Amino acid sequence: MIKTRAASQLPTPNLSPITRAVALALSTWAVVGPGVAFAQTSPAVPVANAAAPESEVRALEVVTVTATRRIEDQQKVSTSVTALSGAKLAERNIYDIGQLEGLSPGFTFGRSGADARPAMRGVRTEAVQANADTTIGFFIDGIYKSRPSQALASFVDLERVEVQRGPQGTLFGRNTFGGNIVLTTAKPELGETSAEGSMLLGSFKRTRAEAVANLDAGKTVAFRFAAAVDKFDGYVKNDFNPAADLFDEDLRYFRASVRFKPDNRFDAVLKLESTEQRGNGSGQFSYFQMGTYLNGTCRPLLNSTFYALNGRGGLTDGIADCTRTLGIPGGAGAGTTVDIGRPVYSPGNPWRVENDFRSQRRLSDTSFTADVSYRFAPFTVKSITGGSDFSVMRTVDNDFSREAIAVSQERTKNKSFSQELQILSEGRGSFGYVAGLYYFKDKTDNVDAFQVVRRSTGNGFVTTAVAETQSSAAYAQLSYAATNDLKFTAGIRHTVDKKQYKFANRNAGTPVNSDLTQPDPFFTSLDSLVAPNSAFGRAGTTNCGTAVGGFAPGAVIPGANCGGVGNNTFFGATYTPVEFAKTTGRVAAEYNLSKSQLLYVSYSTGFSSGGFNGSQAALNSEATRTFRPQEVAAVEIGSKNRFLNNTLQLNVAAFMNRYTNQQEQRQVPVGLTTASLLFNAAKSKSNGLELEGEWRVSNQLTLGATLSLLDAKYTSFPDAPGPIAITQLIDTPGTAATIVNGVIVAPAGQTRIYAPGYRCGLVNGTGVNGIPQAYGCDLTGNRIPYAASTSGSVSAAYTVGLGSMGTITPMVIVNFSSGYYGQIYNVQAEKQGAYTKVDLKLNWRVSDALSLQGFVDNASNTVVLNRFVWGGGSTMQNSAAAPRTFGVKVNYKFL
Repeated sequence: MIKTRAASQLPTPNLSPITRAVALALSTWAVVGPGVAFAQTSPAVPVANAAAPESEVRALEVVTVTATRRIEDQQKVSTSVTALSGAKLAERNIYDIGQLEGLSPGFTFGRSGADARPAMRGVRTEAVQANADTTIGFFIDGIYKSRPSQALASFVDLERVEVQRGPQGTLFGRNTFGGNIVLTTAKPELGETSAEGSMLLGSFKRTRAEAVANLDAGKTVAFRFAAAVDKFDGYVKNDFNPAADLFDEDLRYFRASVRFKPDNRFDAVLKLESTEQRGNGSGQFSYFQMGTYLNGTCRPLLNSTFYALNGRGGLTDGIADCTRTLGIPGGAGAGTTVDIGRPVYSPGNPWRVENDFRSQRRLSDTSFTADVSYRFAPFTVKSITGGSDFSVMRTVDNDFSREAIAVSQERTKNKSFSQELQILSEGRGSFGYVAGLYYFKDKTDNVDAFQVVRRSTGNGFVTTAVAETQSSAAYAQLSYAATNDLKFTAGIRHTVDKKQYKFANRNAGTPVNSDLTQPDPFFTSLDSLVAPNSAFGRAGTTNCGTAVGGFAPGAVIPGANCGGVGNNTFFGATYTPVEFAKTTGRVAAEYNLSKSQLLYVSYSTGFSSGGFNGSQAALNSEATRTFRPQEVAAVEIGSKNRFLNNTLQLNVAAFMNRYTNQQEQRQVPVGLTTASLLFNAAKSKSNGLELEGEWRVSNQLTLGATLSLLDAKYTSFPDAPGPIAITQLIDTPGTAATIVNGVIVAPAGQTRIYAPGYRCGLVNGTGVNGIPQAYGCDLTGNRIPYAASTSGSVSAAYTVGLGSMGTITPMVIVNFSSGYYGQIYNVQAEKQGAYTKVDLKLNWRVSDALSLQGFVDNASNTVVLNRFVWGGGSTMQNSAAAPRTFGVKVNYKFL
């Protein structure tokens, strides 16, 4: 059960004039209500009693949090955390992680296909392949979830959600480089038998039903069951193939848990849950295109002239789109006209597409959790055990058009197991401690197939990758209360990650479509494309002895299978296992100015381990086949306050983060598509100020706001490879060859040009036999993607008494952002501009048992691009957040 105490959180000064409404609301210290706690599973109801005398304004309530791995009042912990109760989620109609923007300052959510890509304080989950780890941890009931798709779990019967900002490298550890998102499900309640259900009807033919039942089975045992179904049509409409709308939903969720508590010492909760998702989904990565940059040669060159054209290979319309002003090698001189593709369909409207292929999504996630604790006199011993069996298959129309040219499909299977043992002090006396041992094992199998369905040769590729991780850690954190008001905390964690990786790539060889008249082209079952064991090579092999994949004869390729790269032939490698070990920690001091005012300062470190890159493009050298760990050192100064008899709460945090070897993703051209590789940026910084505030002005009126001011930039980022061409050769008759450090940069009669506005050149370690081959640019000073300089939200809720008909509470929520870049190059095509979104809610509490809600989310119908990818055909591919949606919801609790 949620524990609450009088009080609350959050502030906001008038620092962002993005809109008049925002500025006005900030000037009145409004506040969004994250952190306000209500009854654990009750429907969305106003907290204030409209009939209460104005002199008896109800104090704010605060959800307890687990940021210190023990349950504490969030106003008493020296870290930045936003907590939302299950009832607050219901009040706002929040049912997944993507709707948390604005509720937690600086939190930005991106999505590509079935993968969640959250961002905060200059850190984002960018890479989602089998070889990649999340950089913002996602936990359900203390269990780490390793796949980004698992972070899109539906919020059903939750006790609370916590957004813990900043590195959590001591107590949570694994892949919490940028922070945590922690879900706590409602536990069975002893001595209580109750049931609750809700039904939501909304736009796009949406129907969502939830049911919760708590069953008392005696004084020591209780059961709890939760179920949900959610179904709606896609809100991205397909004007060519109406059956192929995107972003639909077909969800089935079930959870069963049992609690056994024979006395005040022993407490055990066992849980089993299952999630199934079907439908078209939202594609593999992104689902629509903006266009590409072309220079005077009518070929891609970053930051040149932008054309709103779909440049996927094979997609032409016989219309000359571009006239060359520069000649290119091979004889095509100035004045030549070029058909480079087709105009982007419905430019500026991300909710309309014209794809012929109907995408598919098949997601399944089954997991178990065992949370067992025993309380001794001075301490408690706790065991948290969890495991999951997860799989997701998604397909996409890879030419983004009505033509039957290319399709992609990907399947990811993951099995994980974790075991954590903790010992926690009772918190009495001057000393308190938390210590633990952690073990995690994870295996991911990934098959990615790209098929060019119009061609009989050279028709795509298929890549199989297998990644295995074992992680173990020991940690401890000690707190010492020097006085009643002054406390010091110190913690340390040592983590060892052991990783193995192998991949196999086959160029071409995927079957072709035999009937091009069908709107949905044929594609091959992924089961028929899985590589045989021999394709992965063998660890310890060091010599191919033949020309393979662009390598010279006798090239040293550790662990490689040297079968070649021809049609239907696999090329792969098994890498030598690696181990990444790191000690991280945290020190903090906090001082209570009063019982309701806390000041704190902390220094913490975190890391995310390195790993491997797959595909032929990764085997040029050790520099490209591996990437190093990334590390962060963070300083935070904060203040948590409650004023006016606990009716006003104001939390402020200033932070300074320094990142080294930050892991970034780049797209490497492979035929008509691209392969994703990870590499390390040199250094970056993230400085910011975050405010949260809430003010219950009266029993009727509650105001709220959040604000984030962020300066997140790369402080040193040389040799960054371009997502599309950053360099080209042009004809310049009569010129001599250009040679740099013995490398021919341009042959005689040609000149090499680079992307306008960038400092570019050869990158060492990218070629064969030590000869540089790739080109990169210096991005020092560029902004980190998805890091808006100003963002936040304001809200107002007013409760009106209706006598015997209960109370009604209208609510207005405004989210705003100054905008951000979606990729590291910071060109205009990668930018989401400033925006303001408005949500409207109307909650009617008829009685303690019955409540109704009407809502309009994104009432302003604002377009927000939340994913940017340079893809095949050198075009910018995007995903966007949902358009305007609306609905009504009824909730009934059987008392």
